[in-house]
Amino acid sequence: IDAGEGKTVDVTLENVNIDASSGAAVSVIGKGDTNIELNGNNTLTSGSSHAGLEHNKTNDSGTLTITDNNNDGKLTAKATGDYGAGIGGGNGYNGQVTITGGEITAKGGFNGAGIGGGNYGNGTVTISGGTITEASGGGNMAAGIGGGRFGDSEIIIKDKAVIENAKGSANGAGIGSGYQGLGTVTIEGDAVIKNAQGGEAGAGIGSGTDGDSEIIIRGDAVIENAESSGNGAGIGSGQGDLYPDGDGMVIDPTVGNVTIEGNAKIENAKSGYGGSGIGGGAIGIGNVIIRGNAQIGNATGGDEGAG
Repeated sequence: IDAGEGKTVDVTLENVNIDASSGAAVSVIGKGDTNIELNGNNTLTSGSSHAGLEHNKTNDSGTLTITDNNNDGKLTAKATGDYGAGIGGGNGYNGQVTITGGEITAKGGFNGAGIGGGNYGNGTVTISGGTITEASGGGNMAAGIGGGRFGDSEIIIKDKAVIENAKGSANGAGIGSGYQGLGTVTIEGDAVIKNAQGGEAGAGIGSGTDGDSEIIIRGDAVIENAESSGNGAGIGSGQGDLYPDGDGMVIDPTVGNVTIEGNAKIENAKSGYGGSGIGGGAIGIGNVIIRGNAQIGNATGGDEGAG
């Protein structure tokens, strides 16, 4: 789908099944904007190094918006080979997507995010409606929603959006950055996060291993469960690093900056061994602000981690 500069292209996918042995099942390019309306049940499967629904963000690219105006649309987007996102960037590319509706399942290839960046790619993702049934990073080092390996994230989840399950692979956040990326996440409005699961050493919401996080949860947003498999924070940063040099050990901590405010509600934030419930991962610093009418139901760190 090639949207010319200054143009808007509207495309409807209705009960289609595209299985690409090479390339992306659907590729969105051009300097103009593209809106994809979902009707019925749709499946997009890519070949190696590409996203199922691919939109590579560049300095002069337009936008990709997924809509569901009839409230009957479903999309399953998968990267079956290596390095591409389910929805977003191909190998080595940043991914950009806005989702305003639909029932979405997205699975990244090896080192690619479910929704967001491909391998080495950043993820710029806005979700303002619909339901993300599943968004899972592939292989290792990738976020469920956000960045691929070494990828930063700029994520806004707002309005009536529902995230049922966002799962990072090892070293990736459930919602946030991949390995060594900055996880910038804003969750606001009436958004509901039912489950955000970080992989080993990645945060549930925040950053992957060796990555810092900037997280704001506000409005009437509800986080039902945000959890790290271990060494990352439930909400905050992933695991930092500890390594020897000629004079001894070097500590390279990650930083989890977390603000929870307004009427936001955190029902459960939890880490496995070494991480905090809210704040820093293992070998990490937690800077946490809780204010307004925000409520924390349960915050549990793993062994040697703070609540």
